[in-house]
Amino acid sequence: MKNQISNLGKVLSKNNQKEVNGGFFGCQPQLLQCDSNSDCPPCSSGCGITINNNGTPIFISGVCAF
Repeated sequence: MKNQISNLGKVLSKNNQKEVNGGFFGCQPQLLQCDSNSDCPPCSSGCGITINNNGTPIFISGVCAF
């Protein structure tokens, strides 16, 4: 297993290797609880989601926005 991990350069470029987060390729939208922007992964747009409800914005705090 260790040899397979160390030979990733033959399969993935260095930039692609940097995008592997927690066993997933890239950043997958998911429900993640947060208290601040620093609790969210770098690919999210921060803590809190604003939903447009027929022209009325509704802010939902406590979850990371993707």
